[in-house]
Amino acid sequence: MTESEINSLLQEPREHLGDWESEYRALVDTCALGVRHDRGVVRVTGERAAEMLNGLLTQQLKGLAGAGRHALLLSAKGRVLTDLRVLPQSAGLLLDVPRAGLANLLASFKKYLPPLYARYEDLSAELIQLGLYGPRAAAVLSDAIGAEAPAEHLAVDEQQIDHATVMLIRNRRLVGDGVELVLDRTAAAAVTEKLLRATRAEGGGVAGVRALNVVRVESGVPDYGVDMDESNLAQETGLEAEAISYDKGCYLGQEVVARVHFRGHVNRHLRSLSFRGTLPEHGVALLDQDKEVGVVTSAVVSPEYGPIGLGYVRREISPSHSLSWSGPAGRGEALVSGSPFRTSTV
Repeated sequence: MTESEINSLLQEPREHLGDWESEYRALVDTCALGVRHDRGVVRVTGERAAEMLNGLLTQQLKGLAGAGRHALLLSAKGRVLTDLRVLPQSAGLLLDVPRAGLANLLASFKKYLPPLYARYEDLSAELIQLGLYGPRAAAVLSDAIGAEAPAEHLAVDEQQIDHATVMLIRNRRLVGDGVELVLDRTAAAAVTEKLLRATRAEGGGVAGVRALNVVRVESGVPDYGVDMDESNLAQETGLEAEAISYDKGCYLGQEVVARVHFRGHVNRHLRSLSFRGTLPEHGVALLDQDKEVGVVTSAVVSPEYGPIGLGYVRREISPSHSLSWSGPAGRGEALVSGSPFRTSTV
């Protein structure tokens, strides 16, 4: 890629760069580089930053050292305002947030985060996230910049690369393995050029939005603003095991979460789906003998698994159950899966 092409890639999302299926194959077989325009970055500092965040988020955040944790921010009524990853760094805590949930996060911080103990700064305009995904991601990182990837899922490390501080994050959920880099936008072009050279030496390349979205759905990873929003309870999203701690103290929305966990249940859960026939649109109802039992949230065509998606299905619907759907695109069938199509290494 030329310097102008790299700068263009860093400035705006690209659906694909010519052949999205080749990009997909690079993600699955070797490694591909993606620019995560869909992520925002917020830094929280202060002597009691972790303590203050602990009172807002669903995850236990005390004692973070060397690794981050996935968490949810909820409303007082227990509805999901966003998910995020809380990552320790030398300058404080770095929050990796979906762009779709960033406004909710900042509004909650303005309302609930006491500036005397914790201060926050939206760095989304200054920092950018790059992602190397695929089985050769760690090798590509080492070849490109001479840095070893952190080993465990969400383990972090800070490196100096071309006089810029770069945070490395291991991500073993998407496509099974990957390494993400958060760095200043002014250094991004030089680092991207090195990563691309090493990626192509492994037979990979760049992955656009479409290929990344397909492997996300295959991996069963919900996207805030698409597969979950303020209408969802925390335990509906499939993130309970990794993003909710039941051993910590109070936090925003905790009463609702605890009531569901200890005294009841949610009526629906996010499930992987396999489609037969036409691909349904987002929001199409899932039917069991004409009774509405769910809704489609994501639908893609995977080169490996065919037409698949994610959606909410009532808890009494068992895996392998066949449902129907009807929408503007036509009619079809949806088979409920008991697990994601692509297994993570977490």
